[in-house]
Amino acid sequence: MSHYRRRAGLCAPLFLAMTPRVIMGVILLQFALPIRAQAPAPLPPSSQTSTNTVLLPDRGNVTVLKLDDQLRVGRPIEDGKALTFTSSDVIDGVVDRDMHLKGRAQIRRNGAVLKADEITYDPDTDIADLIGNAELSKGNVVFKGPQGQFKVDAREGAMQAPSYELRDNRGSGKAKKLTIAGPDIFVFDKATYTTCTPENMDWYFTVGSLEIDNEQKEMVGTHGVMRFFDVPIAYIPYFTAPTGGQRRSGLLAPVAGYNSNNGLDITQPYYVNIAPNRDLLLLPRYMNQRGVMLGAQYRFLDTKYAGTLGGEFLPYDKQTGTDRWKYDWQQRQAFTGGVGPGGVPLPGSWTGYANMARVSDNLYPTQFSQSLAGVVTNQFRQEVGTTKGLTGSLSNWNVSARALTFQTLQPDPAVTVQSPYNVLPNVTATYNNRLTPTASDVSGKYVTLPTGPATSFSTDFTRFAYNIQGHLAATAPGVYSQADRTVVKGAMALPQVTPGYYLTPKVSFQSNSYNATPFNTVGLAPVQGFTIPTFSLDSGMAFERDAAELKGFFGRDMLLTMEPRAFYVYTPYQSQAQTPIFDTADAGFGVSQIFAENTFIGNDRIADRNAATLGMTSRMIEANTGAERASVTLAQQQQFTGQKVGLNGNIVNPSTYSDTLGSASVRLLGNFSADMFGQYNTQLNRFVQTTVGGSWRPTPGRSLNFGYRNVWSPPVQASVQNNQSFTPSATTTDQYNISGQWPLSREVSVLGRWGYDALTTKTLNTLLGLEWTRDCWTFRSVYSQILNTSQITTTQILFQIEFRGFASAGSSPVDIMRLNVPGYMPTSKPIPPSIYENYQ
Repeated sequence: MSHYRRRAGLCAPLFLAMTPRVIMGVILLQFALPIRAQAPAPLPPSSQTSTNTVLLPDRGNVTVLKLDDQLRVGRPIEDGKALTFTSSDVIDGVVDRDMHLKGRAQIRRNGAVLKADEITYDPDTDIADLIGNAELSKGNVVFKGPQGQFKVDAREGAMQAPSYELRDNRGSGKAKKLTIAGPDIFVFDKATYTTCTPENMDWYFTVGSLEIDNEQKEMVGTHGVMRFFDVPIAYIPYFTAPTGGQRRSGLLAPVAGYNSNNGLDITQPYYVNIAPNRDLLLLPRYMNQRGVMLGAQYRFLDTKYAGTLGGEFLPYDKQTGTDRWKYDWQQRQAFTGGVGPGGVPLPGSWTGYANMARVSDNLYPTQFSQSLAGVVTNQFRQEVGTTKGLTGSLSNWNVSARALTFQTLQPDPAVTVQSPYNVLPNVTATYNNRLTPTASDVSGKYVTLPTGPATSFSTDFTRFAYNIQGHLAATAPGVYSQADRTVVKGAMALPQVTPGYYLTPKVSFQSNSYNATPFNTVGLAPVQGFTIPTFSLDSGMAFERDAAELKGFFGRDMLLTMEPRAFYVYTPYQSQAQTPIFDTADAGFGVSQIFAENTFIGNDRIADRNAATLGMTSRMIEANTGAERASVTLAQQQQFTGQKVGLNGNIVNPSTYSDTLGSASVRLLGNFSADMFGQYNTQLNRFVQTTVGGSWRPTPGRSLNFGYRNVWSPPVQASVQNNQSFTPSATTTDQYNISGQWPLSREVSVLGRWGYDALTTKTLNTLLGLEWTRDCWTFRSVYSQILNTSQITTTQILFQIEFRGFASAGSSPVDIMRLNVPGYMPTSKPIPPSIYENYQ
C-alpha cells in the first residue's frame, strides 16, 4: 500500500536536524584516515598524455596522421598561398610547359574543384581546357557543361551551355553561356532560374542576363519573365534576389484580396536590410474604394535599447474625404546599468520605456485591420515611464514615474465604451527588504528557501485628469475632472518556508488621501479617504507518493502530490461609500483571487474581510523530468462576517456564503491538453462561471481546439460618484469557439475558426483557410468574416503565392491564421544545406 510522505527538507527545528549529523560526523571521522591510506596510488605521469590521445601501433620515428573525432573547418587560405592538386587516370606532358590529364581528371585549389573527362593545362598562359563533362564547383555552387576554359590563378573563365545549381537556396537553371568574372562572380547569358526540382518545373524565370555574386550571396537579373506552369505572369526589367539565407533588401511576396469595406485590397511589401540590428518594412497598400495607403515598420535592437516604430497613412479616403492614419511606437531602454536575461534590469539600473499608439478616428481599426485582434481594439494608450533602482545604503529602494493617456474609440453607436482617467503623472517609491537573503549552499546546486522577516513600504502619488467636455453621461468614468491621490502602504511578514510546509503571518496597512475637483459640485458629498490595517496568515503543506499504478498509463515513473492550503485574512470595516474610483475594479472570483487579501484590484477600495479559505491541490508529476501532467484544485471560503464594502457603495445585505471553486488542467501524452474552471453557487444551484478549453496537437501542422465560456453577473449597484446606473443580474457571456488546422494530403492543409454567441444567437467570427504546398511554391488563401459592431460586419478574402527561394512570405495571411488558430504552424521551410553537403 502506498502512503503519502511529506516532501524532503528541514521540517524540524535546526538543532534537532543538526544533532544526528554531528554524531554521525564524529563516528565517520574515525574511519577517515584508514580509508585514505587504503586508496590506490595515482598512476605515474606520462609524457605522451594529451587532450586528444589516440592509441596507435608503434611505428618508430615514422610520422602518422593524427585522428580526429569530427570533420573540422580550416582557416581560409589566400589564393596566392594555396597549393594546387591534380589527379587523373593518365597524366603526360612536358614539365613546366603543358600537362594533360585524362580519365576522371581533376584540379583542386583552395576549395575550388575542376573536373572533366580530359583537362589540358598550360602554365605559361594559366589556361585549363576542360573537354567532356566539364564541372566547376566551389562551396555550394556547381556548374556543369560539355566543355569549358578557365584561368586557374586568376579564377576566370567561361563555359558553353552550362547548367548550374545553388545549393544554399536549392536554386538551379541553365544558360547559353557562363562567364566567370572573378573568384565568386558568375555571369550568365540567356539563363533560366528556379528553385523547383527538374521533375516539377512549376515556376521559373527566363532572364536576358543573370549575375550571381557567391560571396555576397546575391543575384542580379535583367529582362526577367516569370512563368508559372509555362504561362508568363510577370515581366521584371531588373531584379535582385538573395541566393542564401542572409537577409537582403528587396520585394516580398504580395498579398491580394477583397475586403467588404475597401474593395480590391493589394499590399506589396518591400524589405530594407539597413544593418544587422536594424531593418525597415515598407507596406504600400492599394484599396480601390479608398485609395493608396503607405505603411512602414522600423525595428531596432541594441545592448541598451530595443523597439519598433510603425505607422500607416492614407492621404485621402475616397469614402470619407479625410486623411486616415495610425502610429505605434514601442521602446525599452537602459540609460545606466545593464539588462539581464529576458530584459530584466540589473540592480541599480535606470531604465525607461515608451508605448504609444493612436489612430485618426473611431472606425479606423474596423475598416483597415486585417486581424481579429485589431478589429476589436477600442482603446489605444500613450504611455512613457522610467524606473531607477537606488544603490548604496538605499539599494532596497526603487523609484518610478510614468504618464499615461488614453484614446477610447466609439465605433458602435449602440454601445458606449467608457474611457478611463488619464494619469498625469504617477510617481512611486517602493522599499523591499528581506533580512535573510536567498543564498546558495556550499555546492552551489541548491538555493536556501526564503525564510525570515520581510518588510515592504511604498508611496504612490497620482494625478488623474479627464476632459469631460459636456459628455458626462456618455463616456466619463466619474464626475471628477481632476483629482490627486496619495497612497501609502506598508507590510511586514515572517515567512517560514521548507520543502514540506510553509507558514507566513503578515501585517499590513494602506492609507489613502484625496484632493478631487468635481465637474459639477451641486449635491456632491466631499471625497473621503481612509486608513485600514490588514492581518493575514497563509499556510500550506506538500505530500507526495510514488504512483506505480500510473506507470502503465504514462509509461514512466509518476508522482502524486496532495497540497492542502489554509488562508485567513482579517480587515476591519470602514465605509468607503464616499471614496471615488479611478483605477479600481472587482478582482473577480477565481482560484488565485480566493487566496488574496483584497477582493479588489487597484488602490481605491479595501474590502473588509473576516474569512478563512481552505483549498486542496493534487498534481501528477513525472518523477524524472518534473513535468506536470495534471493538476486539480478545489477551494472554499467561509466568511465569518459578511463583506460590507462594495465597488460602488456599501452592500445592503451582505452574505457570509462563498461559492465553491474548482479547476483542472491535464497535459496527456500525445499532446492532448484540457483546462477547466468552475464557480458553483449552492444557494442558486447553478454555476456562476464556467470555462472549458481543450486542444489536441498530435504532430506539427495538426491541431484541434475547443473553448466554451459562460458567465453570470450579479446585480451592480448604482453610483453617483462613479457615474454608474443600476444593472440587474444576468448571464453576460455564453460563447463557443472551435478552431483547428489539419492536412488533407501531403500538399493541402486546411484550417478554420468559428465563434458563436448564444445570447445574441449570432456568429462572432468565421475563418476558413487553405494552404497548398508544392515542391517550390506555397499558395495561401483566407476567407474571414468578423462581427465588428452591432451594425458592421467585415468580410475579407486574402490570397498569396510564395515562391521558395525568390520571395519570402508576406505577413497578412500568415498573421491572420496564427492569431485565429492556436497552434497554427506555417508550411515548414526546407532545412538549410550543410557546408559538408557538397563536400568533395
